Order: sequence, then C-alpha cells, then structure tokens
Amino acid sequence: METRPIYHIATIAGGAAHTGETFTVSHDRPEGAASAQTRGQVVYLPGEGLEVSMVCRESNPRAVYHNPNDPVHTDSCMEAFLDCFPDLPQYGYVGLEMNANGAAHCSFGTDRHSRNYVLKRGLAHPEVAVERFTADREDFWRATCLLKTALLEALYERDCSFAPGHRMRGNFYKCGDHTDHPHWGSWAPLEQVDFHVPHLFGDLIVVSNLED
Repeated sequence: METRPIYHIATIAGGAAHTGETFTVSHDRPEGAASAQTRGQVVYLPGEGLEVSMVCRESNPRAVYHNPNDPVHTDSCMEAFLDCFPDLPQYGYVGLEMNANGAAHCSFGTDRHSRNYVLKRGLAHPEVAVERFTADREDFWRATCLLKTALLEALYERDCSFAPGHRMRGNFYKCGDHTDHPHWGSWAPLEQVDFHVPHLFGDLIVVSNLED
C-alpha cells in the first residue's frame, strides 16, 4: 500500500505574502488523457479562513458554465476536497470545484451521495477569483477561493481556529469531462475515476511556517 502523501498548510499572518508549500497534480487516471500541468497551494489565514489557489498551464480552457453549482467538472476544472476534522467522520469534507469563468460548485458531506450544496444549507456560496496570464510564453489560469472561517464553522459546528499541528485530510484534482481530451488527475493517487473517495485523501498538516 502506498504511503499517504503529506502537504503542509502554512499559517500566514495578516498582511504577509501568501508563500507556502506547493502541491502538484501528478497522478493521471489511464482512462483519460494527461492533465495539463497543475499545481496549487492552501494557506491558513487566521481570522479569515483557508485560501485555496490553483494554477493550470492551459491555453483556451473549456469554460461553458457561469453559475453557482453548475456542472463545472465538465469544463476544464480544478478542484480541492478538504476534510478539516477527519477525526469527526460524521461531518465530511468540502468539495470545491472551479472553472476558468470563476464559476464554482461547492458541496459538503461524507461521500458522493451523502452531501448537499452549501447554498442549500443557507450558507454563502464561496467566491472564486480567476486570473489568466502568460509566463515564459506559456498560457496559464489561476483560480483562488477563500473558504471563510464562518462557512467552515457553520459546516463543522465548532471553532475553526487551526493551531499548528492540526491535521486535516484532502485531495486536489484537475479534470475536464467534456473537454477535447477528457482527463482526471489528482495529487493523491486514485484507484478509479472517482474523486469522492475520502479514504484515499492525503494528510494535510497546519504549520506555523515552512520549516515546522
């Protein structure tokens, strides 16, 4: 059995640069094509929440959908699934899916079928900011989303101030079901084309800085 991958979530003080460890989506399912190069970062901003930022090297990403909870996984899509309290499995994980229009699908629950949209829980849908840019003559798009502390506390029904050493679990994905070259890539390896497999999530550990 493969060792579970580990990612360190840096704690960033107010006003400081959002530097931290980078994860890479490097495991592609053989049922699809190779994913475009995708990397990202999660940082903890005390008093604000968890900021997810993902970057894809991709020209003209498919971006059909514009509205909250549209099926953005059929577009070129970057995703972060985060379980903030894996020792409390009755709650589950946040599923955040983002396309290049800034449209997002955001749900919460314990698996693929036992979950619902945060909007249906009467909670604010998270906003996604998208930036398209060129570097070294390559085209990229970046999607950034703050999962606010208020949202996390409403979902988990407890304080979401994360001290160094707090352990979460999660996985990060790149997909595009209806793109010209359908693909399903992940940070932590998958056993099949299914992202809703929390037992395969990697470990996420909050640290005060990169050296911790």
